[in-house]
Amino acid sequence: MVARDGDGFCFALPPSLGQVPVRDLARRLADVLYGIGFSTVVPMTSYEQLERALLSGEVDAAWGPPIVCARVEDAGGLAALRSVRYGAVTYRSVVLCRTGDRLDLRHLELRQLEPSANAARPVRAAWVDPRSMGGYILARHHLRSRGIEPRRAFVHEKMLGSYAACFQAVLSGEADVTASYASRRGLGYVELLGEHAFELRVLAYTGECPNDALVLSPQLSAADAATLVGGLRRLVAHPASLALLASLFGVDNFDRPPAATYSPLLSLLEAS
Repeated sequence: MVARDGDGFCFALPPSLGQVPVRDLARRLADVLYGIGFSTVVPMTSYEQLERALLSGEVDAAWGPPIVCARVEDAGGLAALRSVRYGAVTYRSVVLCRTGDRLDLRHLELRQLEPSANAARPVRAAWVDPRSMGGYILARHHLRSRGIEPRRAFVHEKMLGSYAACFQAVLSGEADVTASYASRRGLGYVELLGEHAFELRVLAYTGECPNDALVLSPQLSAADAATLVGGLRRLVAHPASLALLASLFGVDNFDRPPAATYSPLLSLLEAS
């Protein structure tokens, strides 16, 4: 159970937000959210825990990755503010391997058709989390669209919890394939790995999905939901608080997404 401070609302953070340690981010975020009624900001250990807490009402709002937003929206919650990065409200994923590895998608296709290829060249995948769009769902959906069934193409698939851990697994040779988010202006693995980014190369680009969002629990009353929506929108309308929130979440701005922006993503989750 989440321990709330006082009678205010509770805000939750996913386990990974780029290079900023999530507990440090929680402390910094608490200051700006206090003014609109939040008394508690808590980091979650997994996307699954974050999703459960939102759906149950254990937390009132969160910074949600797209698939968590989809679950919450489908249950009657609201994506109050969607992030904008480089003028875009969507992003995609890239499937990655080591630069010196001769692996390609054709090799993964052959592994399903020729049992001898499996023995000669076992391929291992490292993913972020089953609820991560950029680090799991989009990549596997793209492979399926190419006729590649991940459960047959990979000798095993591991969930490592963060992009950094997945990149390290591939670079160290513990895994052969991973995935990273890609925005309009850049590739997530380049931003996170810096000078070591050249050690990975792109096997494929996927389709797009909506960006992360500030999402409200479906368990909130209509009055409380309206209070939080109003408070959050006031924050992003003020230059100083907008700059702080944008910096903490690694975005440029926020917009108000249309209804049912996220729930269609559930079809990708069921197929993954």
